[in-house]
Amino acid sequence: EMAFSSVLVSGTTSRYQRVIAESNDVVSRSSKNPDGSYSLTLAPLPASYLPPLNDSLAFGPENGELTGQPLRTGTYTVGLGFAWMYTVGGTPHTDAGEDTFDFLLGGGAVHAARAVVAQENCDLCHVDLQAHDGLRRNVTMCLLCHTAGSEDLNDPAVGGGTPGVTVDSRVLFHRIHNGAHLPSVVGIGVGPSGQLDYSVASTPYRVADAQGNLRDFSNVGYPVFPNRAHAMPKDLNHGLLQPSERAQEERVRTGVIACFTCHGDPDGAGPLPAPEHGHLILSQPSREACGACHDDIDWTRPYQVNGEVMPPQATNSDCLSCHPDTGSPKAVEDAHLHPLRDPALNSGVNTFLLSVTESGAHNNDGTVDSGEQLAISFEVRDDAGLSVPKSRIDEVRVTVSGPTSNSQLLLDIVVPEAALTNPQPFTIDLPELVALEYLGDSAAGSGEFFATARAPHLDVSGAETTVFVRTVAPGASTTLLSGALAPQNFVDVADATSFDRGDHIVLDEGLAGFEEYLLIQFIEGDRLWFSSPFTPAFAPGLRADHALGASVQAGVLELKTAGLDYSLDPLTGVLVELVEFGSGSAVVASYTTPFVLPLTFGAALNDSPDLDERVGKWTGKPIVDGTYTVAVSAHRQIDVVRLFESNLYEVTSRPATADFLVGVAAALEPYDLIQSGAACNDCHQDLTFHDGVYRGFKTCLACHGTSGTEDRPRYVAASAPDTPGRSANFRSLLHGIHMGKLLDDPASFQVVGAGPAPYPDNFQVRTWKHLLFPPQPGAASRCAKCHGAGNAAWLTPADRNHPSAQGASVTEWQIVCAACHDSQAAIAHIDSNTGLSGAEACAVCHGPTKPYAVDVMHIAR
Repeated sequence: EMAFSSVLVSGTTSRYQRVIAESNDVVSRSSKNPDGSYSLTLAPLPASYLPPLNDSLAFGPENGELTGQPLRTGTYTVGLGFAWMYTVGGTPHTDAGEDTFDFLLGGGAVHAARAVVAQENCDLCHVDLQAHDGLRRNVTMCLLCHTAGSEDLNDPAVGGGTPGVTVDSRVLFHRIHNGAHLPSVVGIGVGPSGQLDYSVASTPYRVADAQGNLRDFSNVGYPVFPNRAHAMPKDLNHGLLQPSERAQEERVRTGVIACFTCHGDPDGAGPLPAPEHGHLILSQPSREACGACHDDIDWTRPYQVNGEVMPPQATNSDCLSCHPDTGSPKAVEDAHLHPLRDPALNSGVNTFLLSVTESGAHNNDGTVDSGEQLAISFEVRDDAGLSVPKSRIDEVRVTVSGPTSNSQLLLDIVVPEAALTNPQPFTIDLPELVALEYLGDSAAGSGEFFATARAPHLDVSGAETTVFVRTVAPGASTTLLSGALAPQNFVDVADATSFDRGDHIVLDEGLAGFEEYLLIQFIEGDRLWFSSPFTPAFAPGLRADHALGASVQAGVLELKTAGLDYSLDPLTGVLVELVEFGSGSAVVASYTTPFVLPLTFGAALNDSPDLDERVGKWTGKPIVDGTYTVAVSAHRQIDVVRLFESNLYEVTSRPATADFLVGVAAALEPYDLIQSGAACNDCHQDLTFHDGVYRGFKTCLACHGTSGTEDRPRYVAASAPDTPGRSANFRSLLHGIHMGKLLDDPASFQVVGAGPAPYPDNFQVRTWKHLLFPPQPGAASRCAKCHGAGNAAWLTPADRNHPSAQGASVTEWQIVCAACHDSQAAIAHIDSNTGLSGAEACAVCHGPTKPYAVDVMHIAR
């Protein structure tokens, strides 16, 4: 039943050359033995090595070819493979199996197996490594064909035509994984004198496969962090380059340097062993291996970089004279060591959350109720276990979210350094910013008392209480065009032409219980936008409901000086007027006070009306009982100065998290849709994002795991493209990212992410249109790669309707499934099976045990 078979011999294992060419007649030449096994006698070994695959004059002995030379004594490898081809429902599939066996030729008594890279290294990302339409599965078999001097199918008659493109494993494997970062692809070459030339034309990295089809790897980005997002240190005189040239260098410097992922221990301290000979990459540098990535080098010319000149190199004989295995900046190991992985530069930041307890006025019943405070105790230590002084911590960020059944963001705040106590552990009440609270109007005469609604005030450096007085001079005014309900973060007005970004406004001035002050962040037509939890410099949204026609008045808020204009008792939140504020002037305060669990859920991250309750957003709805989560992370910045260039890196801890109970919930129910963040690190090794300030899967979950989360809105980044309805919730974002180029319209999947520039351009448009999820076969259909083998929690979407909901409203299936199945036909199918109330019929066909169950439809064959 085998539709394909192959057998071949190559050797020696120290550097493979072809000995017996691949033949595909194994089935017809094999004889069956009584015990069910088969026997096959190969042709006699030749006296000399065969030419490499698709040999031409482009490569020769200087590249390691031994064509025509006598076979050398040593260890050789025979490779055997079969493939069974079948159809399921009319769809063709291939199952293949391969194995290799080493044998000695000539003298010697030791088999020197080849183990510079191991199958386990490849499969950590690829799951089941496959090549050549699924016929090839074993990495050692790859080496038997991809020998020194081997070339792609350089035959224009069948669509090839790529002269000089080698498929030598030393070159091919490096270049494939580094495609988007190759200097040749980026457009960097070298001039006759050896100086870098940033004006050369970009050359796509294309390889002709066995059928003559051109495969383009020019957009491949290796997924390993930190170098994937945080470039290696700059070269000498980087600051003198033009902006476009610096961008080219940045692309190259974020290329592959994590050699250990293929040649070292594939899972760190896990059960998988490192390749036995992986260390050889350090002691055997070559033009082929090194030049595969550093392809701006022309070996016939000098090469000038960092004030040094490498002369032309005709052979590999001089490589070790300048590039030893370790111990110098030009050593193979040292040159590929990212500063964030260098313990001499990065001592590490690790956060440990010791306790989460009720605080303040509470009933101490072991669960947290609305109106109660939260206290946490945590430590920040380096990799040696030593306490990190708070002076060396640039930021401690805390998030609170929940319930785990349908998480909502309750708090996202940076803890001021002054609030941290010494010595460790740090024990604090979680803080919360109250912005622009209206305290009342000043009357004639000084000495008046004004009290904030909440106390005490933190009032320390980084969280100072600020007091404003509104001038009585009239400003722009209008009315609400429609009613506005708390806690929405915008109002629609009759006329916005007289307002501007940065204006303070008052709504329902003089109406007791409804008068409130806000700061305009963005004006879009006649809509005035305020903020969301991600940009706390602006008041996040309305505290009160306002009716159609409510007054909207601009007014200047004048900052008052503590100790001169007023005094403050931080413990009680009472301030006393020392200098007359002005009769009839409104008094407004912003202050930081202990966080209390609210009565209702607040705005989602980057909230807008583009997403509503149908995606699980519970904004404005009562807090529900259940399991909630606190996440604490810390980071600091280090400056690595090399070659007179500054290189700033963020050293960030993975989050320390703890679950706690709210209301009458009796048992913790941790998040279980993804079994472990270790699944992310199989490919990413050390997941970091948002300019390095965030790190680790649980940090992603703290924000992006909350329902209703959107990408960066235009009211934060005004010049960003408008992406209405773009969810940044895990259910949508992660599926869309990893589906990548397999989406029906991958170019349209754009997300506006956070960037380093100031408003209004602090954004980066992200698109993953070239990304192909590496598990084989099936790519993004290999759901267990992320969710965990044996984890069934994700097979049926959980009910995420709020208890107060009347009937179905949350489209639980659509938000997940449509993230990958985004074609017009698929969306029409989903819509046709969704009622007006949001009730979905998906489980009828796709529920467990059903004919088209989720696990059945995502089987990778």
